[in-house]
Amino acid sequence: MDKSGLVESYAWVIASPVYWFTMSAQTKLFLDRCFGLFAHKKNVFKGKRIAIAMSYGDADSFSSGCVNALRTFQDAFTYTGSTIVGMVHGSADKPGEIKSNKGLMTQAEELGKELVTG
Repeated sequence: MDKSGLVESYAWVIASPVYWFTMSAQTKLFLDRCFGLFAHKKNVFKGKRIAIAMSYGDADSFSSGCVNALRTFQDAFTYTGSTIVGMVHGSADKPGEIKSNKGLMTQAEELGKELVTG
């Protein structure tokens, strides 16, 4: 998606695994580059609806570092005037574990509904 797609979109879904106690480097790079969108439009983030999805390998969101990433998202999007509609996160050690976690998948589906209807 080019910058105009990001600017014009109503909502964003940002998903990242936790690497070394925070979001992935690629996700952080995306956030850092979003700062340049202010040159495109003054209040580019105002009113944007954001959903966050995270996965991590530890059993706990605190010891895994997931909480660090979630707090970074909260700080960044509060600063920009965006609304974080919700966050969903879960633990997995093997491929497919998140998908087979019915409770987590239900949470993700509900977050998606809230993102587009709320």
